[in-house]
Amino acid sequence: MINNLINSKFFAGLTATVAFTGVMTNASIANAALIGEFQFAGLGVAEFTKDYLNFNPNPSVLFVSPLAATGSFQQFTGITTTIHGPVEFDPFSAPVPFIDFGGGNEFDLQQASIGEIIQSGDNASLDIHLFGTFLSADGDQNKGAGNITLQFNDTLASTIEQQLDAGNTLTAQFSGAVFSTTASTPEPTALFGLGVVTTGLVASRKRNKDSKAKI
Repeated sequence: MINNLINSKFFAGLTATVAFTGVMTNASIANAALIGEFQFAGLGVAEFTKDYLNFNPNPSVLFVSPLAATGSFQQFTGITTTIHGPVEFDPFSAPVPFIDFGGGNEFDLQQASIGEIIQSGDNASLDIHLFGTFLSADGDQNKGAGNITLQFNDTLASTIEQQLDAGNTLTAQFSGAVFSTTASTPEPTALFGLGVVTTGLVASRKRNKDSKAKI
């Protein structure tokens, strides 16, 4: 699947942007507090039930967009970051390593909750709200929050709800956005709409795949 993405026009355009802006290697990552925000698209798929979230492969590689990264996260753009599962939706007894930027920089998850399933035309999406702590290579910590958006193409929201209630595992493409703050962790209402922004990354991949199928 990763090879297909790399060969797609969409991904080629993004990697060209990375080449233009420059990608820092793990060896050059600065030891400082992780401040800013970033958006990403998963190069694997998410596996989801009403009880947990996982990724296939696990860990999965993320493409961190250079067009949306700010602050510290500009140094992690490209495909050097990974995301790890599984994540259960029960209260965590301890932080769970979740996003690994490399070089000792990571985002540890402290809480994950399921949002509302949204119908948009023929497609549906579901946001998973994330709350946790960014840990830099030199030990600086600050709180962060964001969303992972699961995209279900040609699917009704009611169908997703029925399958989850039946205990089925659903597979979906995913994208997301996460930001850090030096103050308190943002409230869930502050996260509304993040999924709308990042779903565009997944939608572009879907349109490219469909156009190839018609050739």
